[in-house]
Amino acid sequence: MGKERLKSDKLRFSYINRYLKGKKILDIGSDEGSLHQLIVKSNPKRKFFTLDNSKNADFCIDLDNHKKISRKFDTIIAGEIMEHLKSPIDFIRYCKTLLNKGGRLILTTPNATGLQYLVNPAWCVYYKDYRGHTQAFTIEMLKRIVKDEGYRLIYSDYINAFWINNPLQYLSKIIKRIRPDLIIVADL
Repeated sequence: MGKERLKSDKLRFSYINRYLKGKKILDIGSDEGSLHQLIVKSNPKRKFFTLDNSKNADFCIDLDNHKKISRKFDTIIAGEIMEHLKSPIDFIRYCKTLLNKGGRLILTTPNATGLQYLVNPAWCVYYKDYRGHTQAFTIEMLKRIVKDEGYRLIYSDYINAFWINNPLQYLSKIIKRIRPDLIIVADL
């Protein structure tokens, strides 16, 4: 893993870690990067579970074909997932079925008004390759989706992740709306 990815994961960790709630945490899509290890190491009293399409995950599930899980969780972390899915709204609904009453959903995803899309509007959107991004979101879109699906918005912000060491990153430090990543925290 490159130094830039590690810096980006540490930055997202600083946002996500402060919003964890309860003892049972489900980390969806945790197979890539160091974010999961950072969160687990910083929270030894919490029990973490992973959900991914990887055989290493506690729950191996294709996120476009939701499978019931008998467990419920206090917090779900869905970092950099929604942009890969065929139906992100179905995914948000699926998360509701996995959360305890009053549970929390923490989402991060690339910002559709971020620098990466301003520089290259087709950035990372390649429909023939499932691993590519098939969706792009603005912060207002995500707020609307979570509210319409019955969540209560707790926090939203723009994160200056991923374009670490790019000279254009300094512009996004001044203009928040063009930061490359978004975070949404919402409770049931």
